[in-house]
Amino acid sequence: MEKLLQFLTEPAHLLTATAAAACLWMLHEYLRRRKHRLLAFVIGSGSGIALLLLIRLHGGMFGFYPRLSLPELGTAAVCGIPGVLLLWLLERLRI
Repeated sequence: MEKLLQFLTEPAHLLTATAAAACLWMLHEYLRRRKHRLLAFVIGSGSGIALLLLIRLHGGMFGFYPRLSLPELGTAAVCGIPGVLLLWLLERLRI
């Protein structure tokens, strides 16, 4: 328990844990819907991946060039647009 608290006191690790919790919450929200679960997931995933690709193509305007690796695409697919914003925030606050 003590090692976990030491791990989470570093800002980058705290933000990563927050991002992971946000991704799990977003996935829970997709699955919580009764009627249009799949449609909500597809729209959220599509918008996140589209924004990630747009920022990758036009990253010079933002100063952010995200990689297109599996963790970034997974974050964009599960969390949608908030996931891409979390990736940007993690990149900005990286120590």
